Amino acid sequence: MATDNETGNMLDRELSGPSNKTKKIIIIASLAIVLLGISIVIGMHYTSQPNFCASCHQIKPSVVAWSAGPHKDVTCLKCHADPGTTGYVKRKVAGLNEVYLQVTNQIPDKIEAKINPAACISCHTGSSEFPKAKNLLLPSGEFAPMFPHTEILQNNTSCLTCHQNVGHSKTTQQ
Repeated sequence: MATDNETGNMLDRELSGPSNKTKKIIIIASLAIVLLGISIVIGMHYTSQPNFCASCHQIKPSVVAWSAGPHKDVTCLKCHADPGTTGYVKRKVAGLNEVYLQVTNQIPDKIEAKINPAACISCHTGSSEFPKAKNLLLPSGEFAPMFPHTEILQNNTSCLTCHQNVGHSKTTQQ
């Protein structure tokens, strides 16, 4: 049977909180999680830049064409990922497969760019991120398209029907 003194010592240990070893483990684990998070954010940002895309020689002509075109201030993923965070993350995960194919020299004969017209619409309907972009919702004015796009938008006609080369002008691609 425990004496009053032993019971008091056990209570003191329970009330004093985690041991120093436990505190160190928690601090190290927390720092590791924070550093991992920062590394992921930096890596995702770096791999979203046109220069990273151009490091694959199959894509380099498209990056050169993009840099001479009207969308040169728009990063690759603004057009080549679905709008929003979910679209960004989905595209980054798909990009991992492309990097794997590049590193293992399993490059497809033809690389098809994927563009969701919703990405076009997200920038061309008054986005504050690109205030000088043509606004499809305006009937006239400096930032309105040459002709109204209301019917085109209502019919869900793909932007690529008329604007398939707007991001990468064919005249500058080799």
